[in-house]
Formats: sequence, structure tokens, C-alpha cells
Amino acid sequence: MARRQKVAFSAEQCRSFVDNANPHQWLLVADSLHQQAVALRSRHGRSMLTLRERGRAPTSWDETNRATFLLCAFALENALKGLIVFEHPQWIADGYLAAEICTHKLTELRKRTALVPARLRDRWVLETFETGNESWMRYPCGRRADDIQAEGHLHGRLWNGYLRVIGTYGKLLVRLLGKGWNGPMGWYGRWEIHGPWLSGDEPQPISPASSAHIRPLALNGLGAPRGG
Repeated sequence: MARRQKVAFSAEQCRSFVDNANPHQWLLVADSLHQQAVALRSRHGRSMLTLRERGRAPTSWDETNRATFLLCAFALENALKGLIVFEHPQWIADGYLAAEICTHKLTELRKRTALVPARLRDRWVLETFETGNESWMRYPCGRRADDIQAEGHLHGRLWNGYLRVIGTYGKLLVRLLGKGWNGPMGWYGRWEIHGPWLSGDEPQPISPASSAHIRPLALNGLGAPRGG
């Protein structure tokens, strides 16, 4: 199959793309996914499914397990991509997400940002959520008969590890965005963000001076492209 030729977008289209792909937008999506994961996790243990087959021992699992796994994986992915875009704004400069960003592999995304301290203790968390992200978390089966993976178990240690990692990413993004971000084509933004973003608590409203929830460019005159 011939490789599709990239379209050359106009300057206006590229600026609009940065509006939607800047690191603050990745934070918003990551936080939304995370809060849904926390809400679903609060139902853990209330509903159980049990499979009984002839000649086999019964198997039981929590009905929230699969969806919580998926929400956590995508929250981590969006948070990592926010850090990557903050560090490498050129990867969203031409109206496209660069190939370096277009992956669901959390361990690969982690390698593409130097902003997060290198912590071997957290690698197992990313690896666990990465496994099954394109199979059992989203689909009932793999693509082939030899690609069937058993559903993982979101046990307490893994959940606590997830909260630690996503909390680290959230605090880092909030701190970086508060200092300001220089994007492609003279784009600049600085965000005043308050509250426990990407934590297990209920999110606090953003400062009244900011309308970042509604329009990422409107923040008391901050967050607007410079030079046009």
C-alpha cells in the first residue's frame, strides 16, 4: 500500500491545531479520564461475575475491573503526551502529531520525555497498564487464536502505584504550565491552575480569573499566540 502523502496545512490551520494539541489540553483529558477511573474504582467489590464451567474451578472477577484498567491506561497516556508536547513543541508544529507521539505504549512514551525523573520503581506500573491496552482492555479477544490474554487484576498495590504515578505527572504538568509554555509559530500560554488535578480527590474549580476550562487561549490575556 502506498504511503499517504502529508497535506501541507495553512498557518491558520496549524495555529488551530496547536490550540487543541497544547499540553494543557492533554492535562484536561487526562484528568477527566482519571476522575472517571476513580469514580469507577469506588464501586470495586460491589458487583462480581462468576463463571462456572463443567470440569473447571469457578472463576470470579469484579465487573469494574476491565473498564477501570482502560481508563487508567488512557489517563497515563494523555498525561505523558502532555509532558512530551511541553518538552517537544515542534512535534505538533505542522498540523500533525509527530510519529513519536502516536503510540499507546506507555513505556515508549515515558522514554520520550526527560521531564519525569527516571524512577525504576514506577516502570512496572506503566508496563502493567500497557499490557492489554490493545487487546483485553478494549476487546473480548485478540486478533488471532494465539493472541489471547487473560484479564489482569487491578489489585490494591497496582491501584496505589497508579495513583502515585498519575499524581506525579499531574503535579509536574500543573507546575510547568504555571511557568508558561512556548509553542510553535510564536504560540505562548501560561495557566493558573488550582486544585488536586490528577489526584484521587474531587477536582477543584480553576481560578475565576481563568476560563481555561472553556477556551484554552483566554486567560487574562495570557495563552494567546504572540506576533499574531
